[in-house]
Amino acid sequence: MSSAEKAAAALTKVESYDLRILQAIELGMIRHEVVPFEEVVRYSGLNESEVEYRMKGLDEMELLYRQRDPYLGYIMNYNAYDLLALNALVKAESLEALGPLVGTGKESDVFEAVTPGDVKVAVKFHRLGRTSFRDTRRKREYVADRRHISWLYQSRLAAEAEYSALKSMHEAGVSVPEPIDQNRHVIVMQFIKGTQLSDIISLEEPRLFLDDILEDVRLAYRAGVIHTDLSEYNILVDGEGEVWVIDWPQYTSTDHPNTIELLERDVGNVVYYFQRKYGLEYDPEHVLDRVRG
Repeated sequence: MSSAEKAAAALTKVESYDLRILQAIELGMIRHEVVPFEEVVRYSGLNESEVEYRMKGLDEMELLYRQRDPYLGYIMNYNAYDLLALNALVKAESLEALGPLVGTGKESDVFEAVTPGDVKVAVKFHRLGRTSFRDTRRKREYVADRRHISWLYQSRLAAEAEYSALKSMHEAGVSVPEPIDQNRHVIVMQFIKGTQLSDIISLEEPRLFLDDILEDVRLAYRAGVIHTDLSEYNILVDGEGEVWVIDWPQYTSTDHPNTIELLERDVGNVVYYFQRKYGLEYDPEHVLDRVRG
């Protein structure tokens, strides 16, 4: 069972005091790598005996990590963080029920879900602990110069960044899933039933697909955004033959000092893929001028 599925199951069992304790640990993790028991008591506003009793239940539901030395302290795991995010999204009436897992990446899990209005949506859980902490710091602008930052909080920042990008890109006419809501490290968005470009054996008129992708890159650039991680692995093609650009947490603005290099890399990745697989010929300089035009 995945972390999100465990969280969804636990959500039916936890009570308001349990949520207060988890939120207290979440708050304490801003300042502590391991939150001292005394801080959990203070932040939760509950007495020690109540916290001790509730901690046992949360531990049995696999929502916590406990440390005994050099002091008694606690850390939330992804099960607990998923639970808090799902609880908030359910209360906001953005989600009704979590469905099956439909995609797993190196930094995220994507589930099918439904809203209270019975609309099918995609729910993306960012999971930055799957990559190197050093590499994340090097690549991600939103981490900035923070010295102490947990994997959970890094994932939250990634979700916030991607949600912001999706809103901007959707408004700019770029073919991205429509963002619906975001809480902590979780994004609720339009469900796209498509196939990853890298998994498609062949395309009729591949040049038209490449032109559509480059037009999305151009529209994003005009809106002041560069994807920075564009490739055949984050482009979907749906049953109608429409392309969708996904996975935007690493985006940057066109104010970035390496704007041209980042844009060239995105364009080059896509153009080279179509050249290699379909034998298309493009002049890189001409394509870049077109995207920037």
